Amino acid sequence: MNDPYSYGVDVQTLVDRYRALYSGAIYDVLDGLGLPHQALATDIKPIRQDMIIAGPAFTVKGISDAAGNVDMRDRRIHLFNDMRATGVPLLDVRDCSFDTQVAHYGEMNATVGAASGVIGAIVDGGCRDTAFLLRRDFPVMARYLTPVEAYQRWSYYEWQRPIALRGALSSVVPVQPGDFLMGDLDGAVVIPKSLVIEVLEKTEKLVATENEARQDFESGQDPVEVYRKYGRL
Repeated sequence: MNDPYSYGVDVQTLVDRYRALYSGAIYDVLDGLGLPHQALATDIKPIRQDMIIAGPAFTVKGISDAAGNVDMRDRRIHLFNDMRATGVPLLDVRDCSFDTQVAHYGEMNATVGAASGVIGAIVDGGCRDTAFLLRRDFPVMARYLTPVEAYQRWSYYEWQRPIALRGALSSVVPVQPGDFLMGDLDGAVVIPKSLVIEVLEKTEKLVATENEARQDFESGQDPVEVYRKYGRL
């Protein structure tokens, strides 16, 4: 079986390099590669404006659990051991089946997750215990905040399977285990695993070009000449 977290480059190195970029530049590169539908829905935002999140997806699918499915609750305790077993830094990426009633992520998830290799979470749903998350500077992106407990209302169903998060230009964006996600104040984008290195290198080159053009603009050079020099910015 192929390792979803094998990229030919150390994962922490990839995380650090992606965190040095910004979502808009990554989106532009994906768009240029013919992938315009990789941005997540516009209401999936960081719980603090300056939070930056990047890493490979550990995918989680959840469903409504109003009946309190005991077997499901017993099985879900293995989720965090499976995270730890990957041996790499991870993003906990949650498909909440469009539920809008409860908090699908909170401080205990972050505490256990961090001990299992999780470095952040992107949740197509709700978050609570936000003050605790902010105090520990744990990056989370979510659709909304709520105090409503998920217990017996929503539960993990399966993990490390393909999931779908709501999209900005499409109804959903597919996410596979090992795909990279990067998010900041503007929103989040999904980078397919097969393109993680290519998109990273092209985005770094784009950002370097933008920095050079910015310096030329700030030095007072003719804007027309700067645009001719660098092309589309």
